[in-house]
Amino acid sequence: MTATHSFSTLVPDAILDAVESTGLWSDSRIYPLNSYENRVYQIGIEDSSPVIAKFYRPERWNEAQIQEEHQTLLKLKAAGVPVVAPLEFNGASLFQHNDMHFCLYPRLVGQHPEADNLDQLYQLGELIGQLHQTLSTRPFLERINVSPLSQMDAATNQILTGNTLLKAPLPKALQLPEKLKPLYIKQIAKLRELSEARIQTYWPTQLRPIHGDSHRSNLMLHEGQFHLLDFDDCQNGVAVQDLWLHITQTENPRQQLSEIIEGYESYLPFETRELDLIDVFKSVRVISYAAWLQSRWHDPAFVKAFSWFGSEEYWINHLNELKSCELEWGQISR
Repeated sequence: MTATHSFSTLVPDAILDAVESTGLWSDSRIYPLNSYENRVYQIGIEDSSPVIAKFYRPERWNEAQIQEEHQTLLKLKAAGVPVVAPLEFNGASLFQHNDMHFCLYPRLVGQHPEADNLDQLYQLGELIGQLHQTLSTRPFLERINVSPLSQMDAATNQILTGNTLLKAPLPKALQLPEKLKPLYIKQIAKLRELSEARIQTYWPTQLRPIHGDSHRSNLMLHEGQFHLLDFDDCQNGVAVQDLWLHITQTENPRQQLSEIIEGYESYLPFETRELDLIDVFKSVRVISYAAWLQSRWHDPAFVKAFSWFGSEEYWINHLNELKSCELEWGQISR
């Protein structure tokens, strides 16, 4: 038994009808772009540059949350922060077609950042500092507030029970094998204990609006300037959340971190106590990624892209990754 997939009606004619409902005229060229949570396409436009159409996954964000994402992007663009903001038509940026929300963006051509490039890491720090400074006047009202322990608990519970928000039951083949559950429970308990201790030692008194998922694929170097893409996970969070994902596994992550923070402090002071939270966010990300794959098993795009998910080998590797989080605890912040 499988769940009805929410994107099953997103056939080419429906995509073109949605785009043309804004008043644009398509030349019928559709090129799918790499996106799993939502659906994103490059659409050719008659006598003009192509646009990027983003169709939001139904029931993930409500309309008010998406509108706040758009308002934030338009505010940042107006303030001169290099982001890719949605196109407006008659004062509107969010549209609906066949019960699915969508928006259009201008196409941006460029390259993603180079891993380990210290000059680029400094520039990325500057960009994120500029972003946080511009958004510092008020928190998000509709978006979520980060809660690492709650997120860890929810993901862990799903993996242990196999209970997701899907209307159809999760196949046994995708669940954590029973024989591995004792090891998983023990490993998660250790990471949660370490995370709770870190949070009790320091947690900011006030959360700030952040991008929320500023990894390399969500940054584009265009005409010598980095631009931030895809604010789908924007939230009230902690500054270091937008910084730590740019630290790669090299012999000297501290040097990378130093470049990022130096660039960031061109705009805002950085609270160095936040460095101790990197291990917390890293652990949460590893656990949540497994739960995310599990909760999207019914999506054909996930089945095709992550065909290896759910095997016993996968879960053993996942346990090893969790163990690595514990063994590497404190190495970056020292």
